[in-house]
Amino acid sequence: MAAVTYFCRRAFLRLPNQQLSERLMSGLSYIPIGIFAGLIFPSVFVREGAFEVNPLYVIASILCMALMVWKKNVFLSFGLSLLFVVVWTTTMG
Repeated sequence: MAAVTYFCRRAFLRLPNQQLSERLMSGLSYIPIGIFAGLIFPSVFVREGAFEVNPLYVIASILCMALMVWKKNVFLSFGLSLLFVVVWTTTMG
């Protein structure tokens, strides 16, 4: 099974960009965003198996997304959002 997975992934790396259609390339560009959303959504909106909206995490997520759009720097966005959560929890308790 690992060999099949390896060769399927390797095929995309070996193909030149001219052989992939513009539409396929556009669709493939959304894969990292989808994976990121799938990783982040449960930690923001799910607590102990139930849906829960925590305003602190929602604000930090919006701050992170806004900083990513504005500065285009993932580490800065994550760092400042994490700093926001830490400062909020230590001061507001």
